Amino acid sequence: MKLLKRKEIDVQKWDELIAHSPAETIYPYSWYLDAVSENWSALVVDDYRFVMPVVWKKKAGMRYIYQPYYTQQLGVFSREYVEPELIRKMLTYLYRKFRFGCVNFNIKNLVGEEKPFTVDDKSNYVLPLNRAYEDHYASYNSNTKRNLKKSLEQADQLERNLPVEMLIKLKRENDVIKRSKEDYVWMNHLFETIKERDAGTVYGLRQDTEISAAAFFAFSKTRAIYLLSASSPEGKERRGMFRIVDTFIREHAGSERILDFEGSNIPSVARFFGGFGAQPDIYQGVSFSRLPSTLTKLK
Repeated sequence: MKLLKRKEIDVQKWDELIAHSPAETIYPYSWYLDAVSENWSALVVDDYRFVMPVVWKKKAGMRYIYQPYYTQQLGVFSREYVEPELIRKMLTYLYRKFRFGCVNFNIKNLVGEEKPFTVDDKSNYVLPLNRAYEDHYASYNSNTKRNLKKSLEQADQLERNLPVEMLIKLKRENDVIKRSKEDYVWMNHLFETIKERDAGTVYGLRQDTEISAAAFFAFSKTRAIYLLSASSPEGKERRGMFRIVDTFIREHAGSERILDFEGSNIPSVARFFGGFGAQPDIYQGVSFSRLPSTLTKLK
């Protein structure tokens, strides 16, 4: 078991392993980790038989592990089943190297709830796009069908491959979270990076001359991830996001990809995803701390 610095990682071996992992998704690829983090290292076992990305920062001279934005799941990846005992050993190794940390493991990892680690179960909604569109539509609940009908009655024009900056502008103008100007610059850079690799696209609805709703879908080998969405008050009123998601399902039905909604533990958001027939997948968040009680505010 070795903790490798970023420059020591064999990127070809790393990305090949991720691509063939049962837990394959966009987040652990080397280029994506480069885009979302300031520093990341790799815990590697048996010459890339098992790997775990370790994203970290320094605060007050102490290194800590954190989960980057727009990176729902990391954890241990392999071509084979990862034994819980190995995950425990890898966590114990990191516990000795870092003062505190939190990381979301992937859906194929099982983490035992043992001290000094705190484990929380989280929900992610997914929809395998392995059926014809008509079969998917039949699985929509009545609320989703009603809202989709309302959206389709509008004269709004659905557009594909919109510029990332239009989505970020819509997000900034209607964000429910207070963010800095630098946050939106970072977001724009991340989504441009994904798009430049032909790994993402923006769907949007135009109401007259304005974009009222938009969503970014990111693609990995096996998944299409609903990575970012935004709506104006008019877009919400006109149920624009229902039409965007339905259009994506229509265009990718039968593709064998998994539509990954990236959450959510928020009941109203979970109902929106579940309305399209998506089902919850459980993944686990793990945290630990070796900080004295007087320094817990550092976390």
